[in-house]
Amino acid sequence: MRNARDTVQAYFDALVVGDAETLIAMMLPVSHYVKIGTDADEVVEGSVEIAAYYRNHVASTEDFSIEFINLNVQERGNVAWFYTRQVWRLKWQGTSEEFMMRMTGVLEKIDELWRFAQIHASIGHQ
Repeated sequence: MRNARDTVQAYFDALVVGDAETLIAMMLPVSHYVKIGTDADEVVEGSVEIAAYYRNHVASTEDFSIEFINLNVQERGNVAWFYTRQVWRLKWQGTSEEFMMRMTGVLEKIDELWRFAQIHASIGHQ
């Protein structure tokens, strides 16, 4: 069984290698799930669009690396939350990019597995 920190790390590992199916399985399939990305219309509310979102994300991304500046994960009972700052380097839809990513999220433990209930991302200044 993974702890919440290992689950958060596994999320970023799956992003880097483009493993959409692992990412999808890590999301909580509930109506209160929410993923807010960096684009104005990048919002997934509820679990219906999770699979399409992550399949599109990994299909649009190449040469992906993440450099962690910090990662803080806290667990309390069946709820955990994280905060991280990272430098993302990738080719997104054919264009090479580098930017400071700031992310927060909430996880719930269901049947001894940590799953993401909420993720919020924003781009900061370097």
